[in-house]
Amino acid sequence: MTTQTRFFYKGTQFPIALVGENTAQEIIKNANEMIIMGLRNNISLEEQKKDYKKQLDMIEQKLFDIGSTQNKSKIEKGLTNIAKYFNSTIDDIHSLWMLNVCALLKLKVIENDDMNGLLTIRF
Repeated sequence: MTTQTRFFYKGTQFPIALVGENTAQEIIKNANEMIIMGLRNNISLEEQKKDYKKQLDMIEQKLFDIGSTQNKSKIEKGLTNIAKYFNSTIDDIHSLWMLNVCALLKLKVIENDDMNGLLTIRF
C-alpha cells in the first residue's frame, strides 16, 4: 500500500505529493519546531502567522499561474519558473509550502477543510 499526502492552501495543492506512511507526521513535527524556533528568535506568533501566510500567498499565486493541467512538462516548466522566481529549488519551495500549511493549521489561521490542510490517500 502506498500513502500520499497533499497539502492544500486556498484550494491549491502543490503539484508534488509527499509519499510515505509517516512522512506527514514528520512535517507536522517540523512545523511545530519551526514555530518554537521563531519564538526563541523573538518572532511573535502574530508575525509568524503573517510571514507564513505571505509566503504561501506568493507561492499560491505562482502555482495558480501554471493553471490546472495534467501536462507533466507544463507542470515541470512552471515549477522551474517558480524556483527561478524565488531563487530556490523546487524541493525547498515544496518543503516551505508543506511546513507553512502545517504551521498555519497549528496557529489556527486556517482550518483543515475542503480548501486548506492535508489530504492523505492510501492506495
